[in-house]
Amino acid sequence: MFVVAHNGARIWGGAERATSLLLAGLQARGHRVLLLCNDPRVARRAEEMGIPTEVLELGGDAALHHALRLAARLRRLHPDALIIGTFKKVWLASLGARLAGVRRVVARIGLETDTPRRAKYHLALRRWVDAVVLNAGRLRPAYLALPGMTPERVAVIPNGVFAPERTRSREEVRAELGIPAGARVVGAVARLAVQKRLDRLIEAMALLPGDVHCVLAGDGPQRTALERLAERPGVSRRVHFAGWRSDTGDVLAALDVFVVSSDSEGMSNAMLEAMAAGVPVVSTPVSGVDEALAPLGDGRRPGIVAGFGVGEIAAAVRELLDDAALRQAASAAARERAAERFGVERMLDLWERVLRGESA
Repeated sequence: MFVVAHNGARIWGGAERATSLLLAGLQARGHRVLLLCNDPRVARRAEEMGIPTEVLELGGDAALHHALRLAARLRRLHPDALIIGTFKKVWLASLGARLAGVRRVVARIGLETDTPRRAKYHLALRRWVDAVVLNAGRLRPAYLALPGMTPERVAVIPNGVFAPERTRSREEVRAELGIPAGARVVGAVARLAVQKRLDRLIEAMALLPGDVHCVLAGDGPQRTALERLAERPGVSRRVHFAGWRSDTGDVLAALDVFVVSSDSEGMSNAMLEAMAAGVPVVSTPVSGVDEALAPLGDGRRPGIVAGFGVGEIAAAVRELLDDAALRQAASAAARERAAERFGVERMLDLWERVLRGESA
């Protein structure tokens, strides 16, 4: 197959990485792929993963000339399928694909806030999109409720992840980050944006013992505000901002507990990578965690689903930190769950079926 995807974001985040991993996997299986995107920075990061890219901008829903431009490009490319990777571009991208006569149009939805409340999205999903792929089952009812959206058209395909590569020891990474020997370490790998609510994690640190340190790996518009918050009494010198890192596996190896403190997610790729690396998880009750952190058949849990409150997050973190046996069991359970449900090969098998027009 020749599969084209469009991503309309201006940032490199979880959705962009997930789409790129999907295309890279399809390419490794012998399919031809191309990523069209709005931003040169996204194109550059995808190219680093070996994915052919082009910058082809889609603006707001009123920019119908952008849909016509996309249609012209798709006619020349003649792909077998188009994957729409950004919810806000469903209207223009699906219109352009239909004008171009693309055989199969699939919308990939990755956030629980991406629900079609406006009539134009209802129209696009009903008339121009052949299938919707969600990364968490909790998103499915909102789409099945739409007119014309039959169960066969709404698939749930969890994100697939590899266990991140480790190149250095846990002790080396901790020393580089300025974490004292013997400390217990929690943290997150995330874009420092409002949605991620990393302020909750920093505030939770004030409720945790003084030997607990926190690593925040990532960058973004909230960094200055978060650094200022981390200067508060009881937290100062215990929160370490690592910036954007390419050595995700090494950073995860330095953690005892991974924390998701977001207001909303689809299925957090960073959380899944932490699980694949054997790091127990504490997460707020965002979409996807009920599937990812559900107990295994023998009762072991890959982590704990906490409430949104700072005290609830701190209590869940402390439960794992204070019980070495529980933490060890959670680590093994996290690896098993990641391999069994969130493996890349399983994800690619399901995506190939949807792209061919079969039921996932």
